[in-house]
Amino acid sequence: MAVNAIALTWPPSAVHGWGVFGTNLLRELLRRGAPKPITLFAPQPDLIDAADRERFRSLIEEQREIERQIGAALGDITLGGVHVLHSLGNNLEEPAVAARFRGEPNVGFTFFENMVFADDTVARNGHFQIMMAGSTWNARILRDMGFPRVGCVFQGIDPDAFAPGSRTDRFGDRFVVFSGGKLELRKGQDLVVAAFKRFQARHPEALLVTVWLNPWPTIMTDMAASPHVSGPPAVDQPFPNCINDWVRAQGVPEGAHMDLSPTFNADMPALLRECDTAVFPNRCEGGTNLVAMEALASGLPCVLSANSGHMDLLGPEGVASEHCYPLSRQTPVAFGPAGSDHWRESDVDEIVEQLERAYADRDAARRRGAAARAFMQDWSWSNQIDRLLAELDALTP
Repeated sequence: MAVNAIALTWPPSAVHGWGVFGTNLLRELLRRGAPKPITLFAPQPDLIDAADRERFRSLIEEQREIERQIGAALGDITLGGVHVLHSLGNNLEEPAVAARFRGEPNVGFTFFENMVFADDTVARNGHFQIMMAGSTWNARILRDMGFPRVGCVFQGIDPDAFAPGSRTDRFGDRFVVFSGGKLELRKGQDLVVAAFKRFQARHPEALLVTVWLNPWPTIMTDMAASPHVSGPPAVDQPFPNCINDWVRAQGVPEGAHMDLSPTFNADMPALLRECDTAVFPNRCEGGTNLVAMEALASGLPCVLSANSGHMDLLGPEGVASEHCYPLSRQTPVAFGPAGSDHWRESDVDEIVEQLERAYADRDAARRRGAAARAFMQDWSWSNQIDRLLAELDALTP
């Protein structure tokens, strides 16, 4: 069945994974001219860049008109002939304000990390004719649960923007280690801090550059469970101050770390070109970790935990991959929240070892980065949207 229109139940943005995915999906559909893109929730102007504000002008005007038309409506709103994509998180839940929209068909798009599923999860989500997962790992779980129509589509990258390039003197001759992603226990920034503190003690010129903005700061409090750090960042302090203060409180010296939150997605390529390596010891990823994908596409040698959605980034070779530095020592997380049975803990010693490899042999690290760049060439947003449309076409009843 041909896909005529696609509506999103989450707003585009430039500062977190769902928003960046939505932004690129809308961009690509506008570029193609079909299927027709629809955004059911307006973006916050300060969370998208100026070019997208202009690019999405007609979509935003249409969204306002939809709001006016349904303002007094009660119950569900059905959009005839429209594939409505619903963003589903843990327990496959979505906000009630988005759940009222119904498509023909309804598509549940999910990235989940916590395995807390009610017994009636499949029945409760029976109104989704299609379930789409952002990683092979998530898709396998959905199929095992009994969902009848499950597709899998990864997020994408812009290979023209995220590409190797000349460095400036922004960080001088420092050895720059990058880490990105919203700060929370699941993403393992505590492991980054613990490993970098030891690495920097051996190499005082090392600099940790982070973009750890969390649009939902209270989530950061789960870092209190970590045995690697002393408490979470102060959630009542602004970014990036709360992160910089927290990292210093863990014993990383003044001048050895800087957080650059917020950094819009359009500004990330230039930042990544200034770095020597990147570290992602994430405990679990329901998707394929957009920030890590962009770092790999930029030709950065990346240290990646070998678990969950990261396994798609490691490729068929898995822990033998030659386009990154895999963290193969993975053990269950004993201090995770409910539903973290599938979370895995990376070994701090191994993180340090992999940083030392990248530091000691720069030529080998560059070769690994070049292999990463080559691996990611098939992951363009254009290719991934092709796959999304093909999956939707094949799975639509």
